[in-house]
Amino acid sequence: MSVKDITAAFTKASSVLNTGQLVKDEFFTLFEAVGALEIMDEKMDSGYLAPGETLDDDYDISRRLSPAEVVGIMDQLLSHEVAWHSGHPLSQTLFTSIYLDRMLWPVPKSLKEAKFDRSGMTEHKKEEEKEGDEEDGSKGQWNELVDLVLRAYCLALIKACDRINSKVCSEYFHEEEDFVTQLYNRNLLADVGSDPIQLILDDALSWLDRQKQEQSGAVDEPIREALVHRLLFRRELLSGLDVDTMPAKQRSIQPFLAALRHLGRIEKSMHLGKSVPEAFSWKIQRRLASTVPPRPMVHVSAADAIAHMTRFCQDAVDVQQILEYRGPYNLQTFVWALQSRKPQPCAYIRSLVQSLIVNDMEILGSVDVKYFFFDSLAELVLPHNQLLDRKNEEVEAPSDSRFQIAKHMDNFVKKAAQPFVDTYRTTCLNRCRVRRTLCHAIVDWDALQAEAEDFDVHLCTLTLEPPIVLHGNEPTYSYPLSSWAYHEKLRQMRLILQLGFELSIYSPEEMPGMYWYLAHLSSTHLAHLDRIRSCVQAANQRTAPTPSRTQSQQRPETNTNTTAAEQHQRAFHKTLSLLHRLTTELVAIDAFAIALHALYVLLSRYQLLQSTYIASSTPSTQTHPQRQRPSYSSDHLRYELRMKPFLAISLPELVPFDTFEQESGLVGVSDADVLERASRAIAEAKRGVERCLMAGASLEVEGNQAGSADGDGDGDGDGRDVPDEVPDEKERKRQPAKMDGKGKSAKPEPEPDPEPRPRLLQDDWTGDMKDSLRACIGASIAIGTVKKAISASAPAGASNPDGDENHRPKLNLSVDIPPVGSKGRWHDWWAVPRVTEVLPLRGSG
Repeated sequence: MSVKDITAAFTKASSVLNTGQLVKDEFFTLFEAVGALEIMDEKMDSGYLAPGETLDDDYDISRRLSPAEVVGIMDQLLSHEVAWHSGHPLSQTLFTSIYLDRMLWPVPKSLKEAKFDRSGMTEHKKEEEKEGDEEDGSKGQWNELVDLVLRAYCLALIKACDRINSKVCSEYFHEEEDFVTQLYNRNLLADVGSDPIQLILDDALSWLDRQKQEQSGAVDEPIREALVHRLLFRRELLSGLDVDTMPAKQRSIQPFLAALRHLGRIEKSMHLGKSVPEAFSWKIQRRLASTVPPRPMVHVSAADAIAHMTRFCQDAVDVQQILEYRGPYNLQTFVWALQSRKPQPCAYIRSLVQSLIVNDMEILGSVDVKYFFFDSLAELVLPHNQLLDRKNEEVEAPSDSRFQIAKHMDNFVKKAAQPFVDTYRTTCLNRCRVRRTLCHAIVDWDALQAEAEDFDVHLCTLTLEPPIVLHGNEPTYSYPLSSWAYHEKLRQMRLILQLGFELSIYSPEEMPGMYWYLAHLSSTHLAHLDRIRSCVQAANQRTAPTPSRTQSQQRPETNTNTTAAEQHQRAFHKTLSLLHRLTTELVAIDAFAIALHALYVLLSRYQLLQSTYIASSTPSTQTHPQRQRPSYSSDHLRYELRMKPFLAISLPELVPFDTFEQESGLVGVSDADVLERASRAIAEAKRGVERCLMAGASLEVEGNQAGSADGDGDGDGDGRDVPDEVPDEKERKRQPAKMDGKGKSAKPEPEPDPEPRPRLLQDDWTGDMKDSLRACIGASIAIGTVKKAISASAPAGASNPDGDENHRPKLNLSVDIPPVGSKGRWHDWWAVPRVTEVLPLRGSG
């Protein structure tokens, strides 16, 4: 490579320019200017060549591959596919494969052109064919391994990537945060259907079957089976992705179950493959249409790749459970349970759930958005109410009140249905985006609540609703629409706080305040649910069919009246049951938050919490003289930061900082009272979580209501949602292992792999509640440890009712807050500190 020194010429040309004069060629674009700055920088210039380096790889695409090498290339492609699913770009994953690059570039005009070698029969290959008659048979087999078997695998892989990319792009996601859809001017066979590729897969499988029948010995049987399982996996995965493009009613889980079976066999045969690292190169990035500098290949281990694809297929199977429509509350519960799995489902699964939730203005492919919205109102605030009567839409007389009711309800649906459906879709984002989206959404819900009040006023005059007297003496009205909107807003505000704990946003010294505010929101929400319950009970008494009215009807109409009475009873029972479930859950959350708030207050008083803020050289002596405070941070500034999402909310009103500081610090409350408060609250929280577990994951609907209509409404959704095989599974686990003569467990006989089956979303919900119960037990132990340490330090610590840290003894305790994801963090939302006694060091003499 020749080098020319242009220093003198450049100096001479630039000497005639004035200082500050800008020279710009109108054809020299900004893109080229930035590119010029990157030239010859090995980290920025994709065309930079080190001494002795070639521009392209000299890998021979037509080389003979052994069967083990074909298996190795397939497994490496699977690892790169998983890396792409995980959020890495194609340029660092699948597009580093030389085989895929030759197949996709130049862009094939038909499926026949999508092959590795498009140069035809070269003279070199013709000469090789004439070499040795003894090699002709085996050479043909090697060609079939690459041109048929590996090509079929790659075609199915590319088409699967096209299906995944199209699904993700069609839904709400965040580029380069969840998934990278950049194709670099490549075409993932978007114009080719799946059926021709399935035929090629069948041809490859037939060829492998013939190898077994002929028993030529060219392909060992274990490797042949490994190739078969990989092709079958590709066939089933592509079939499953094709089904996901169909309407929700036609979706089937059988392809993904079959893919799960083959994944287990692929994992067992991965050791048979022989890696071919030269078949993958980052140099291909030089020929991709990209504006980013070259980046290294992303490597995913075989174990991680299998684990990811297993979760991928399992989640795709479990998605089917949300398609059985059982009401908005149950759908919300199951979608949240699915999206709360650890690790969270990948971008494709989350996009698939979004497309199933709403598509063409239908929920789950069977329920119109409008009536889905009406179902939510009926579940919470308007059971068996004339506002939701579909017969109102049949009235055409403008003077009729039913016509006016239908008109007002349609207008409210236009304003509220889309934000309501978006709450379900928001759940399908990554956890950081869920919280961020909710912070923006609650402002819209606050405005929606104000508009809903106007609708309530107009509808109240049309329905002639009588006023009711609640806790005070002044009569009021139910305001169902604004009550429903307020409930949704409070739920989202609570999720913002709880996701803050899950995402480790709050520092240790902020824990007391944030758990106090969580308890404050929960108590506000409980009061609102109590108001809704009172209004629903009043409506039930007002509209319930009386026995005299039923008896006055004629016999031919008895069945109709009985059905109407049952519908009325069932609707109100369902609403009251839902209110009871929500109340039980909120009572547990409120009590748990109070307990952790009190515990953290004690730990803060005894200076056992480590601060994440660097102390400045200028300490603040206003409240805690011994503790240095950073000059650039304060409790007030942190409070403003945490309350920023709620500043624009009109109701509930934001707590002033002075009140927040007094209440969250329990100023004026003695340590003994704080301990008693924590002990009582954690006991109540434990009972609340146990009641939630007894109630089950889902709200019982229609068919199961008759048997519990006479009850008190607190037993819905328990064991009846659990399939028959679960008790058998538990009983099997209880059976002791067989013992040998020496008292040791005998080596169990190898059992066949369990058949893949759906993982119940109810089990995910139950597991989450059990984690909350474990967190309650852990908090109870921590409170007991602190109580014991404070009692041991008495009487010095007993005379500090105002929280004065100067006169408190130093407790012999160590406090650690387990990070999210660690073994000691039982639940992401409940940061239970691990409090342990520090053993004193013995003196040496």
